Amino acid sequence: MPKKLSILGYGWLGTALAKELQQKDYQAHGSTTTEAKLGMLSADGVVPHLLRIGNRTIHGALGNFLDEAAVLVVAFPPGLRHEPHANYAARIKQVVDEMKQYATCNVLLLSSVGVFGQSQGIVNENSTPKPDSEVGKQLAEAEAAILSLGSRASIVRLGGLVGEGRHPAKQLSGRKNITHPNAPTNLVHQKDVVRFLCAIIAHHVWGHVLHCVSPIHHKRKDFYTKQCALAGLEQPEFSATETTRNKQVEDTKSKSLFGFDYTLVNCSIQDC
Repeated sequence: MPKKLSILGYGWLGTALAKELQQKDYQAHGSTTTEAKLGMLSADGVVPHLLRIGNRTIHGALGNFLDEAAVLVVAFPPGLRHEPHANYAARIKQVVDEMKQYATCNVLLLSSVGVFGQSQGIVNENSTPKPDSEVGKQLAEAEAAILSLGSRASIVRLGGLVGEGRHPAKQLSGRKNITHPNAPTNLVHQKDVVRFLCAIIAHHVWGHVLHCVSPIHHKRKDFYTKQCALAGLEQPEFSATETTRNKQVEDTKSKSLFGFDYTLVNCSIQDC
């Protein structure tokens, strides 16, 4: 009988993850906040659930979503850009409180390298985050809540995602006076992320904080200028002013823990 895996926040990445896990004897359950999307989940072979995690209240039958699940993947983003009053940390804490009733379910939080400050330099999984943005501060608080679940929870800090038609070069194309020209990129391809997450689940890598980010870090100006040229997009123009932004996030654990190798290390627009 397939094992149940629940993806809280069935979006772009969750869709790709569910497709892969369905090949590995998992029955994926996915949540959406939009009733119109329930049919899309069903069409993907995913059991749909209408759930919304508010700042103070969970709307929907979370029990049905979590009951008998072997793994919960928490995949919804902080959402402050579209919902300024969202309190991501408070929402994660509500999920953590509910998880206390499901002691046999492991938890995988998809966090972000944004938990680190932009001028923290080279950081790895043992580095203490010093967030310098509201999103970063909420990510740090949310991570602390997840870690309270102990050895049945892991956190994956994702780099900036590319893949399947998505690439930041498309947003930067044609823009003028772009800041941080020499700051390093911290990107990762969706296909590598899906493989990374599946490996955690397959090898039962719980109780860890992990980084999923390409080992190649380009200078922003060089990288995005080249990527726009490769795609035939209008060139971006970067400021000549140097800044203190130097964050470079390293993955130093996945190779030793579960033998992981990145396959799309350049995060090229040609692979998207």
